[in-house]
Amino acid sequence: MFKFSLNWLRDYCGKDANYDDIMKKLKTQGFEFDGNQEVKDDIVTAIEVKANRPDMLYHMGIAREIKAFDGEPVPTISKKQFAVNNEKFPVKINIDNSVCKRFCAVKISGVNASAQVPEYIKERLNALGINSVNAVVDIGNYTMIDIGQPIHAYDADKIVGNKLMVSKANENTKITTFSGETSEIKSGDIVISDGEDIKCVAGIIGTDSAAVKENTKDIILEAAIFDEVSVRLTSRRLKISTPSSFRFERGVDADSTFNALMNCAEMITKICGGKIETPAFDNRPEKSEEKHVNLSVKNSNRLIGISLDQKTVINCLRKYNFKCKPIDEDLIKVSIPSYRLDVLKEVDLIEEVARIYGYDNIKPVMPTIMTSYHKNKVWSNMDIIRKTLGGLGFGETINYSFIPADTMKIFDIDEGEDIYSDLTIQNPIAGAYSLMRPMMAYSLLSCLAYNYSINNNNLALFELGRVYFKDKSFDTGVREVDTCGFVMSGVRIPRGFGSDKDIKYTYYDLLNYLEIVMNSFGQNFELQKNEYKFFEDGSGYNIIANGEKIGFIGEINKSKLIKIPNLKLVKDKIFYCEFYISKLAGKVKKIKFESKYPPIKRLYNFMQRRDVTAKEVETVIKSSSDVVRDVVVKDIYSDKNFSENEHAVLYEVNYCSKEHTLTSEEIEKIEKDFLEKLNSKFGIKFKS
Repeated sequence: MFKFSLNWLRDYCGKDANYDDIMKKLKTQGFEFDGNQEVKDDIVTAIEVKANRPDMLYHMGIAREIKAFDGEPVPTISKKQFAVNNEKFPVKINIDNSVCKRFCAVKISGVNASAQVPEYIKERLNALGINSVNAVVDIGNYTMIDIGQPIHAYDADKIVGNKLMVSKANENTKITTFSGETSEIKSGDIVISDGEDIKCVAGIIGTDSAAVKENTKDIILEAAIFDEVSVRLTSRRLKISTPSSFRFERGVDADSTFNALMNCAEMITKICGGKIETPAFDNRPEKSEEKHVNLSVKNSNRLIGISLDQKTVINCLRKYNFKCKPIDEDLIKVSIPSYRLDVLKEVDLIEEVARIYGYDNIKPVMPTIMTSYHKNKVWSNMDIIRKTLGGLGFGETINYSFIPADTMKIFDIDEGEDIYSDLTIQNPIAGAYSLMRPMMAYSLLSCLAYNYSINNNNLALFELGRVYFKDKSFDTGVREVDTCGFVMSGVRIPRGFGSDKDIKYTYYDLLNYLEIVMNSFGQNFELQKNEYKFFEDGSGYNIIANGEKIGFIGEINKSKLIKIPNLKLVKDKIFYCEFYISKLAGKVKKIKFESKYPPIKRLYNFMQRRDVTAKEVETVIKSSSDVVRDVVVKDIYSDKNFSENEHAVLYEVNYCSKEHTLTSEEIEKIEKDFLEKLNSKFGIKFKS
């Protein structure tokens, strides 16, 4: 942000320059504003200056944009012819060229620092929020705000040994700034010293040891270009931001440094008296070379979306002090003004062409882009899952991917198990967020428990996210797997409207919801028992699809997970499912023609051991004949008269033939076959 004065700007644009007209011109060129205020007979306006446009941080820079917009010659810093001899300069100056790109200095003898500066200088500085210090400092600040070069003045009599060194600090040192505040310089900060004391933190602030006071007679006036990164880092660490550091951080025109210094020196002698001593000092290790960038008119038109001829492009750039020389019908060799530090490549020049031609003159047209679309399988699967579970009444949650470091211990997951992980964060924000989760169970159970703690009960929740495992086959050493997890507990359908009691979630709802999700992908799957200890005995199953494990389901054993905060508040059973989204390979759905002959359904109430799964029974029944179309578990029943390792299971078997209507004799023959197999293999009999 930079504040400029209308009266100051009128020094360049004419006394009759209209404020609204100036604002319109700047806004048309893409500059943004943040309000204005009237200060006596002046208007002070805040302009938003991007980091790549340091040439807009002083009045001459703003005036250049306005004058160029009108097609008038842009103002420049007046050049000063003055003898330079570094060896004969009154003060011996040693410079580390790696941290200082240019260092200029001049000595002025016999100044009257207590002199009064003209009232307009005080008023303009005060209007911009810069307090008056003394005549020398005020004139230096005025020069910086006027033509962009920060200036610093030293009391020559306070420079011990008549020498200055510009270098990195070798050790930590405490300093007192000219404002009286104490700060600590760290090793590596750029400083200007005389061998005994630090006289200035380069580009940021001067110290009290060489500050210009009202009784100062001789001064060393300095203008330099310091390393931008170093100035920025030191300024941030010291928490000292000055108008000088603000400009050095963004870049200052090195070609204008000496001329700016001499302009400031002449102004000091006019107001404060004194004499500019000969010779001056100017150290610039790298000679100034004019920057050139080649611009293709075709590229410019293609990127902007317009059709300008070469002559129009050249006229646009020349208005803003860019020197142009056509190489051929398309290519232009462009010389970049030294103050335009942001223009480095062809695309920067194309941006200038668009800005100068006028954004309002460019008609918006939707571009025609030839591109190929590659469907993201995981995202598509997520959309299907989100719609499916949302339609079943689930609410979506979003949780952190970080879980407590002791989660594996809480879930009793041993090292070597497929969902074990010790992938910890090196610098976690808290102990509760130090392990990258290898499963979503902790996140979803914590979310469920939290909702119960605020009396938000009877929930079905799901989450789409990632789980993480160590895997050296990946560049990062980490395998990330897109995963879906869902959990439910409590009442599914509350009593009322024909139901005389609450209907709670059961294990069959868990299986049913899994079946619905998998059917939405046309994905066949089967269940195989697992031994996860955080599930109730006999309830844990792996989901197997296409020959590999893609997830797991089960009823949560709450007594083992009691360390999860607030989980004890969940009084009902908790059912959980998790599967890997990327593993859903899917299956092409085929059109199936139903038989025109009527089906026959029969119920079978079997007594079977608890370790015999319904899937095993279904496989035996289906293998007995092709006319067995479907086998469904309708009910499971336990009684105190049953032994501990058995229960009754009611199966519904659907028989149907494509060739003819089935007879009772045919069905009885099939029944006899699978009943004998079930009895011999599993000891299954009819419940008496």
